[in-house]
Amino acid sequence: MKIALLIVPFAFAAGSAHSQVSKEPMIVAPLEAAKFVPSNPAAPNGTQVAVLRGDPEKGPSTMLMRMKLNKGRNVMHVHSSDYQLVVISGRMKHWSKAQSEEKAEAMGPGGYWFQPGGRAHTDACLSDECLMYIVWSGKRDGWIATDKDG
Repeated sequence: MKIALLIVPFAFAAGSAHSQVSKEPMIVAPLEAAKFVPSNPAAPNGTQVAVLRGDPEKGPSTMLMRMKLNKGRNVMHVHSSDYQLVVISGRMKHWSKAQSEEKAEAMGPGGYWFQPGGRAHTDACLSDECLMYIVWSGKRDGWIATDKDG
């Protein structure tokens, strides 16, 4: 019994010794306060993004993305950085160059994917509108995939 009493305080002390205090400020961002801007300034009525944290041009960053129904679908494209995405609302598909849209699984709220940087992929919003939460590991960039992009 005495051993158990000694272990418990030690466990708490050891746990606090490993915790670190972040120098980052706390961020609280209600959806209503998100400032959505065109993802591509040349297409002001297309996909919109709202940066929640970080600088997408330098990375890493966190953002919301709002996309309308893709009747013509997005083109295969590539980003230099990895990203993780969670569908908040709507239904989406995401697939790689090696896959087909027909075989891609439709995902609703809570659906997740990890997209490695440097790999061609595309996605489609199957609803009137889709809202996504995205965490970029580095800068957010993109280009249309070529035959060289995997």
